[in-house]
Amino acid sequence: MTLPVRILGTAVTLPARRVTAEELDRQLLLPPGTTLARNGVQTRHFVDATETASAMSAAAIEQALETAGLPVSALDAILFAGVMSEQPMPSTAILIHRRLGARADGVTCFDINASCAGFLKGMEIASAGIHAGLFRHVAVVAAELSSKGLRWDDLDTCTLFGDGAAAAILGPAQDNEAILTIRNATYSAGADLSVMLAGGSRLNMRTPPDDPNDYLFAMNGRALLRLIQTHFPPFLEELLADGVDVIIPLQASAVGLGFLRKQLARRPGPTPVVIDILSETGNQVSVSVPTALHRAISTGQLRRGQRALLVSTAAGVSFSAILLRY
Repeated sequence: MTLPVRILGTAVTLPARRVTAEELDRQLLLPPGTTLARNGVQTRHFVDATETASAMSAAAIEQALETAGLPVSALDAILFAGVMSEQPMPSTAILIHRRLGARADGVTCFDINASCAGFLKGMEIASAGIHAGLFRHVAVVAAELSSKGLRWDDLDTCTLFGDGAAAAILGPAQDNEAILTIRNATYSAGADLSVMLAGGSRLNMRTPPDDPNDYLFAMNGRALLRLIQTHFPPFLEELLADGVDVIIPLQASAVGLGFLRKQLARRPGPTPVVIDILSETGNQVSVSVPTALHRAISTGQLRRGQRALLVSTAAGVSFSAILLRY
């Protein structure tokens, strides 16, 4: 189904603290060059004690609204994507609504947790709602404070991730803009490969885990890559069949982006532009795709009328993709 929806504006908000690979080497008492060699991330941003998901999200939405030429009162829905809400209740979207001073009547606010694919799921829901006439203008925003959930003794993860927020304002198409294809797949046999085991209803302060590290992020990168290498190529091929100008992927890792490029190199015809900002931001989980989308638009790498593929792998393991005409 084609959904006549337009991206009206995008924006990115980053925490004030910029952390280089060299700083991480010193912090972790590692030989110079270790952090950069591990994952290829030169810089990332980490929040301080005062920065919150709702504050960064609200700032990103305000900037995106300015680009779109819309007041906050135009928003019919605020959809927040993130692995962790700012607090269990109320939803982070409600906290963002309060910060924005958005109108009360007729506004829908809720959170989405789909790991790295959260922003894409937000776009999917927002686009369907706009097409159905439930909404006219929707803010889809993602924010991640990954630095608060990292194990500093796990070099594979603590050298990879970064914090931030990014937003997009969606509305009805004006010309030939559209969501052309939405595709999802789930391989839950990989549900144990990328986890935060504690902090939910199963393991918490009332029923604590045996290991306090269960509150932090853990990933079996090798097993995860093997599963992706098996299932992702046919998933991607179907999406590329009708032609794509720009690919905006999850900034998963240098290995992951390299695997994507190898798949593209095997195909005949022109190779799409791949937006790669991993070295500047790290993997920002659900924020990666909208940050890369904003970069593509703001630099002119994605122009009106071009076809863009937004694609993400996510914990679970799941794949999500949106093919759109920008």
